[in-house]
Order: sequence, then C-alpha cells, then structure tokens
Amino acid sequence: MQENNNFKLGLFVTISLLVFAAAVLAMGVFDSLFKSRAHLATFVEESVQGLAGGSAVKFRGVPIGKVSDITIIMESRTVRIDMEIDLSKFKTKLGKNIFTTPGISAPDLYKYLHSEIDKGLRCRIEPDGITGNKYIEMDFFKDMDTRLGDAEFQPGLRNGVFFMPSTPSLMSSLRFNMTEILANIATIDFKKISQEAVALLERANKTLDDPRIDQLLGNAETILKNASETVNTLNSTLTPEKLDLLMTELNGTVRSIRELSDGLEKTLETSKIPQTTASIRELSDTLSTGGSNIRMTILKLNEALDAMTDLIQYINDNPSSVLHGKGREEK
Repeated sequence: MQENNNFKLGLFVTISLLVFAAAVLAMGVFDSLFKSRAHLATFVEESVQGLAGGSAVKFRGVPIGKVSDITIIMESRTVRIDMEIDLSKFKTKLGKNIFTTPGISAPDLYKYLHSEIDKGLRCRIEPDGITGNKYIEMDFFKDMDTRLGDAEFQPGLRNGVFFMPSTPSLMSSLRFNMTEILANIATIDFKKISQEAVALLERANKTLDDPRIDQLLGNAETILKNASETVNTLNSTLTPEKLDLLMTELNGTVRSIRELSDGLEKTLETSKIPQTTASIRELSDTLSTGGSNIRMTILKLNEALDAMTDLIQYINDNPSSVLHGKGREEK
C-alpha cells in the first residue's frame, strides 16, 4: 500500500515537471513565433570583453532587444555584433491609449534608423555597472568617429539585416588617447632638455658673477634711495594745510576759467556778427572805390609836379622872365 502511494507521488511530481517544462517551452516558442522582431548588426574594432549573447541592447537607456550573436571577421580584423530588436518598444505616436498603440514594422524601423544615422545615431559598447558586463547603447554621438568608409560598414539593409555604424567606446577612446600621449612623451628628448637646462644655469651663474651686475645693483640701490628721499621730502613739504590751499587755488582757477568761458559764450551770443561782416564788406568796397580815386589824384599831382619842375627850370635859365614875362621865342 505504501509502495503504491510512493509510486503515485513520484508519478505526480514527474508529470508536474513535464507540464512545467512544456509550458516554459511553449511560452518561448510563442514569444519567438508571434513577437515581431527586427535584426540589426554593427562592426567594432575593439575588444568586446564583457559582451555576450543575450546582453542587452538599449536605445538611449531603454531596453529594446538583446545581442543574438558575436562573430569575428578575419579579413578586416573586426567583430560583428548581431542584435534582435523588439519592435513593440517603438511607437509611431502616443495615441489615445499609449498601452494599446501598436508597434511599428521592421521596414518602418529600418527607415527611421536610416534617417537618424545622418543626425549622429550610432552603436557603442557601454559598461553595465562595475560587474564587468557590457551592453550595446544606441544613441546620438555627433562628434565621434564612425566607420562609414568601407562598403562593408555602410549603413543599410542587406540580406534582411540592417547594418548600423558604430563609434568607439569611452574606454577604447581613452586607451587610444593615452597611447598617443605616451607615444608623444616618448618622443621628447629629456636628456637634451636637461643638458640645455644645465647650460642655461651655468650661463646664468656666469652672468650673475659679472662685476657689472654688482655695479648695476649698486646703482639701482642708489636710485631707490634717492627716490625714497625725494618721496620723504615731498611728504614733509606738502603738508595737509598746503595741499588744502593748493586745492582751493586750483578750484578758484577752474571757476575763473569756467566764468571766462561763460562770458565768451555770452559775448558771442550778443555780438552782431552778421551785421559786422556786412559792414566790413561795405568798407572793403568803399576802400576799393576810394583807392581808384586816390590813384587818379596821385597821377594828377605827378603832372602838376612835372609842370612846376619845368617852370622852375625855365626861371633858372631866364631870371629876367620874372620881370618881363616869358614872352615869345624869336624866330
């Protein structure tokens, strides 16, 4: 009787396990058969340590799928990463009820991704916390380098897979930059720099030991001493009372200049400059006319002087003509 009960119990447990396994398997098959998916791929030239099949694929932090396969392309020494994307994670618009809005189709997603690539959409490997695991992040990296040169890496749909461009991860970029920095440091000739520094110090010591430097320092000290004495003299001469008197006189001078300026402005305002100018112009015309009259008078005076000169000359030659007159000349 007891053996019969044990047999029934074992049979029940076995059947339960089989039903549970069949249910799990059926759910997986149902999910793979009826859930809409898209297939993406990208190429990277760095280590994918920490990335494996089943690793998450995120779009700006939102989980949208998983890594389905990772393969090595020997010819180009790159790593190909294939991804499965859940199309139900993408909505065309909100609609009245966001939870009932249907997802997009694979062609619509490929068209959207192709349009966003020109805006900087790239795939990049990111660390998933401090566990060492990694995931694929799809985001916009406008200032990053991209692999778009070779035909193999060109974005687009080929054989049912949409190929996305990638950009180096932060660790890869940091490693590359550190390598370049170390390479640049290695090219620096520290031995030559040290020798030049020693030579420079030796020349500096020789220059400082020159007696002319001591003389120059002595002259500088004398100049500073004289300047200090001059400042002290000024401080003792320019007492606060004298400074106040000087400022008072200065204010009076400024006030006088301001009053003189105001007086000049008033004089210019009250002066009849246009009338004065017209009078000067009339006087100039009058002087011009009077100049012509004076010129005629001088000419006539010259003629009178010439006649008087002839008369005097005649009297000198004929003194008797004063008594008898000039008379007539004998023929």
